[in-house]
Amino acid sequence: MDIRFSEQQKGILGISGHVGVGHVHSHSGFVQDDSAGLAVAARILKQALPVDTGIARVQVSIEDGILTVMTNGGGAASAAPRRGIAPYEKELLESRAIGLDASFSQNAAVQVFGRLYGQGVCETAAAFQGACALAVLDTFVKAAPERFHVSSPASRKGYLDRAISTVLDVDGIPVAVQLLVNFTEGGIGPAEDYEGNVPWNFKEAVMKAVGLDKAPTVILESKAYIPAFAPKLDENKLMIRAQEGVDLVPLGEALLHSAQLHEIPACLKTDAMPLVQGSLAKATAAFADRVIGVAKKLKAADDCLEKVQLTAELAELVSQDAGGVTFMGNTVNDQMRGAGVIPGSGVILSMIVTTAYKEYVKIPMLTPEDADRYMLVALDGLRRFHGSV
Repeated sequence: MDIRFSEQQKGILGISGHVGVGHVHSHSGFVQDDSAGLAVAARILKQALPVDTGIARVQVSIEDGILTVMTNGGGAASAAPRRGIAPYEKELLESRAIGLDASFSQNAAVQVFGRLYGQGVCETAAAFQGACALAVLDTFVKAAPERFHVSSPASRKGYLDRAISTVLDVDGIPVAVQLLVNFTEGGIGPAEDYEGNVPWNFKEAVMKAVGLDKAPTVILESKAYIPAFAPKLDENKLMIRAQEGVDLVPLGEALLHSAQLHEIPACLKTDAMPLVQGSLAKATAAFADRVIGVAKKLKAADDCLEKVQLTAELAELVSQDAGGVTFMGNTVNDQMRGAGVIPGSGVILSMIVTTAYKEYVKIPMLTPEDADRYMLVALDGLRRFHGSV
């Protein structure tokens, strides 16, 4: 497949890949690597601009509470965990991070700290992940500034989101590509109102500049353990989601056909992303009721062991299930669903994993081999879709 920068100003097809920094856990045991989209989009972009996103150095100031990730390709970005940086966190960052690929940002955070939780639970690890992702964007832009549209900072206080876009020719077809970081101050995310291909706020200009607000788009999403699907799996596989009556099902079918031709395990779901008004609001209220229920028991508790057990239950709720409701605003979800997909504009490409895989690794992590499969199916599928319309 021939991939190079296009001389066209706008793409007729699209790719959007994001990282939801700290969005690891969700409701009912859902666990994911929500940096997969950015990792795959970066891998696609490297076919035209082969920059080095390996981590050259992490500079840490305990006094200022700031960590800075620097890549071999000259990119850099900083972040500040809400509760500062401890001396041994500094030691871990300055020793274990060197040589890791910043474009696989959750992978990097887990390899340095062992685990990653969002919702303000693992702030230093999440801040490091966010700095990795932003450093990747900076690496590309510094290598070829004339080729990229770069977003202004998000206008809403607390958001550190950033997006870049460009147009690539894929076998002569102009494809708009967006790399997107959804990140919050203090490393307390996830907060992903601006994920996917929604042309809002800071993203609007960079999306419109390359035609991504109108092009049929593949939304690159997470590598995830989903309890509803995992029991039926005997191997990890790509999952294409294109809701019947809402999304571009023919594009989903083109991606599935591409996967089958290349003998890549994959499935197409046309009923997994319904547009249901009020669903996230109901889930948020239900989660709050669970917290209130445990808090009421804690309020009445006298026994030491009972109090610590109840507190541990609260910790589990906050560190895991809360991720399923905090990542997006209720009203936004009513319009775009959990992956930020404009109705009628595209499909979602992700990966689902087996129970055995999740039980062993605890937190899924995208591999370069996984990314290559995403890339092949996304690009070849778009090419086949283009040939059929």
